[in-house]
Amino acid sequence: MKKAVLGLLILSLLLTLPGLMQRHQAEWNNRNYETIIPFQDIQSLVSKDPSLQLGDVLRDLKDAGLHAVSIQPETLNSLEDKGDINVLTGGRIQEMSILNSELEDAADRVSNEGAYIHIQNENELTGRLRDVFQAEETVRIANKDFIHFPALNSAQFNEIPIGYTEEIIYKIKKADLSVVFRMPNSLNEENPYVFNQLLDLSDEKSNRLLFSGDEVIGYPDAEKIKSFAQKLKDENIAVYAIEFADQLGIGTMARAIDFDIIRLHSIDLNKVPSMEEGVDRAVRAVKERNIRSLFIRVEEGADPGEALLNTEEFIQAINSRMPVHYKPGKAQMFDQISVPFWSQLSALMAAVLFISLAVQAVFSSRALFYASLAGTFLIATAAFLLKAQILLQGLALLVAVITPIFAVISIKNRKGIFLPYGRAALISFAGIIIITSLLNGNEFLVKIEAFRGVKLTYIVPILFVMIYALLRDLKGILNMKVQYWHLAVIGLIGIIGLYYISRTGNAGSVSSIELAFRQWLEEVLYVRPRTKEFLIGFPLFVLALYIYPLNQKIGLYLLIPGVIGYLSIVNTFTHLHIPLYISLLRTFYSLALGLVIGLLFIFLYKQGRSIYEKKWKLRC
Repeated sequence: MKKAVLGLLILSLLLTLPGLMQRHQAEWNNRNYETIIPFQDIQSLVSKDPSLQLGDVLRDLKDAGLHAVSIQPETLNSLEDKGDINVLTGGRIQEMSILNSELEDAADRVSNEGAYIHIQNENELTGRLRDVFQAEETVRIANKDFIHFPALNSAQFNEIPIGYTEEIIYKIKKADLSVVFRMPNSLNEENPYVFNQLLDLSDEKSNRLLFSGDEVIGYPDAEKIKSFAQKLKDENIAVYAIEFADQLGIGTMARAIDFDIIRLHSIDLNKVPSMEEGVDRAVRAVKERNIRSLFIRVEEGADPGEALLNTEEFIQAINSRMPVHYKPGKAQMFDQISVPFWSQLSALMAAVLFISLAVQAVFSSRALFYASLAGTFLIATAAFLLKAQILLQGLALLVAVITPIFAVISIKNRKGIFLPYGRAALISFAGIIIITSLLNGNEFLVKIEAFRGVKLTYIVPILFVMIYALLRDLKGILNMKVQYWHLAVIGLIGIIGLYYISRTGNAGSVSSIELAFRQWLEEVLYVRPRTKEFLIGFPLFVLALYIYPLNQKIGLYLLIPGVIGYLSIVNTFTHLHIPLYISLLRTFYSLALGLVIGLLFIFLYKQGRSIYEKKWKLRC
């Protein structure tokens, strides 16, 4: 029976591979990455230094390797900054009349509601103000005509988009740079001019949209988001998803445009500790996280000429340090991953069989084997019939949690080091194949959807193996008289546990020495293996393999830290936005280095034991 189930599992795993190959091809073929600078940063440099000309600056940035410039629609504040309009509130006019008697008459006539706008330069955008805002009478103030907009409030001065300045777009394109359109979620439904202008101005080279603020356009109305998305899709306009931003509504938008999403990472040169670290961050984002667009903020406090030079050197450094596999150019969407029907079914079948075999191996219970087989089969069937993403994610979480437990506990009836070590690795890769096959699609590549339960994959296997190792001594431990040093040990374990948990995820704290060591590893190996795998988990597991036949109790205790290596490599593959080949390479390094260091641990253990026994015998 067991052999038949194992054979069916192997067959199911093999049938999932075509789907994973599609994912690998989609990742491997998407080689272009781009750099973007916001136009307001460039304009700020030019305005501070009269010797800098906009056209020259754009061309210099292009020569340095810049690909695109993002542009915001104009607002009342930006039009006023350019000198196209003057904006005054009734209260401001009344304040000015105290110092200027010529304004006293106007101060008596103006309203405290809304704002008054004087148009300095007539152009397409200033001509649209009456369409965007509700205008009433024109008031003469200091020999100038001011249009009264009673419904206008100060919060709208920088929120309501009026339109894009086509002259700026022309200058950007003239420098052979692409235009990335930005848009806030504050469009006037009765006046769709700005969105329609975006559709009209986009072309084959400039057809990308980056949302401003915390929301996509149309949020929170899902139907409005879908309506906007359909129009973008019709014009072949792709959308950016900002890493770590989690803009509200991006999931709805992404699904409506078939996940034609480009992952963007923002780097503020005002905040990076050094240019070198900023370059490392940019390269790592492209290489390791499927980022295809780098949004660069220019230094603000520096001299404009120096800030421009630093930005050019930063872009050049990124291009020179980027692995040769990646090419600077217009970022592209990932090819659509279309997993065959039978491959999806095989992944579900593999999950059911794998979990059931793991339960039997861990608990040695035929009843639990059949119970887990029935339970997981029901979950898999529901996931397949209902097309429920949450059930697939739940099944993937079960596999992720049980895989490292299955890998390490199965050594209890094994002898030797290399075969059990390889067997544990094969068990882990079986679980990894199932997880990555269950959660396979473009939505995971661009991280609109993700594996759920990362913290559980770090905590549950360790707790389970700890309980498993202590089970035979549990009665004695519970009846033990508590000493003060026991409390100290428990406290120390708690502190170590909290530190371990704090190290998980993107916000984990890392010392400067470890950062330097990590950087060195990355430079030597292309991608760094995880230190908790090759320095802690795998070496201690190898040591456990050696000690277990000699002392089962100590061998089982060593499995507690030993399981860290296997749960960590499983966790590596649950980050589905990381390219498959990167995760495979990282895991190979960890397994190889961990084995070598583990053999060193065995050597040191033998030497230490030999020295201890000799000294002990001499004393006796």
